[in-house]
Amino acid sequence: MLKQYFKQAWRLLKENPVLSAISIIGTALAICMIMVMVMSHQVKNAPYPPETNRDRMLYVNYMKVIMKNNKGQASGGISSKLIKECFKPLQTAEIVAMVAHSYPALATIPASNKARNYDRMFTDETFWKVFDFSFIAGKPYTKEDVDAALHKVVISERVAREIFNSTDVVGKTILLDYHDYMVCGVVKDVSLLARAAYSQIWLPYTLKNMGMDDMRGQYSAYILAHSKSDFPKIKEEAEMLRNKYNASLASDREVDYMEQPDTQFAYNHRTGSSETPDLKRSIIQYAITILLLLLVPAVNLSSMTGSRMRKRLSELGVRRAFGATHRNLFSQILWESMMQTLVGGLLGLALSFFASYLLKDMIYGFNAYRLGNASIDFGALFKPITFVYALLFCMVLNVLSSFVPAWRISRKQIVNAIHSN
Repeated sequence: MLKQYFKQAWRLLKENPVLSAISIIGTALAICMIMVMVMSHQVKNAPYPPETNRDRMLYVNYMKVIMKNNKGQASGGISSKLIKECFKPLQTAEIVAMVAHSYPALATIPASNKARNYDRMFTDETFWKVFDFSFIAGKPYTKEDVDAALHKVVISERVAREIFNSTDVVGKTILLDYHDYMVCGVVKDVSLLARAAYSQIWLPYTLKNMGMDDMRGQYSAYILAHSKSDFPKIKEEAEMLRNKYNASLASDREVDYMEQPDTQFAYNHRTGSSETPDLKRSIIQYAITILLLLLVPAVNLSSMTGSRMRKRLSELGVRRAFGATHRNLFSQILWESMMQTLVGGLLGLALSFFASYLLKDMIYGFNAYRLGNASIDFGALFKPITFVYALLFCMVLNVLSSFVPAWRISRKQIVNAIHSN
């Protein structure tokens, strides 16, 4: 019986190619838009190398210095001293790393007339424990290297190939802004989408002072928890350390974290040093957008399906006259609708992967050229359950729009149904 239903559904698709094509394409576009939105969200929030611990990460990128007695305030990055006093001592955290993003460095090698700019980051030794980098050669610098401010550097595969024409460069000298550094490790290229870990050159933070005073600087604290269930405890301990630090100040200033440490989701929505992200509003906007992307094409598809079914009232009336039961009609309409939705869903799934690659600059907000050889496996970010939910939603609406005419036939005289056209 099911085989017969599918044959009949396929025949109906060929009999009404224009309406069938519009219905299938409408379903495909609805599912494609939903999948692209979800994949865009996953790229920013889902764990993948080297940020494999995103679900256990907390971030502190900014702070605010408040002058007591309403004398004013200033916001910006954090000093290394403040991180050492207020975040490094965290007992409830597994690891606390300190990083500082900097302007690009001009890289070359001795006796070479070729030089290029590459993004660089200053870090401590714990940075390499927080993130899951793939070392092609060598290893990261150690705590002893950082404390001694040794001129050691980890570079990406792209930098190694473009500067040395090889990745076997451990122990070789590279010039950064015309200063000698020894390459101690080479890692696989990191995507710009992994913005917490992204760089092309990593150096010990002790090589450059990026602090403005005891409180303000250009540093950030990356906190790795044992489990995300520890987030409240970590935030509570961080607040306790902040209050202790403020109490130790002899001046009329105090430090405020502006509701940090941030989770991965909050970290992605914090746009500046002076504003706290409205996460509730962001979630509502995201939900409304998905709902509209589903409802608008679904309503159009439902009206088209209903119109097509009204044209088939006489056919269904004839089937009733020859003894077809309500159950037979409902089963036939159900399988016809499911076949169209399934075809549209598979097409939408294929379109979502195509759009994710073709429109990556617009959707994911990065420059493909700067990405170099680094890439994100969008297949790894694909959530089958999301596709299933979107497909089921479209299928339910299509089936409901088909069931209404069938229900009307069941209430209608057979003669009237046959002469409905």
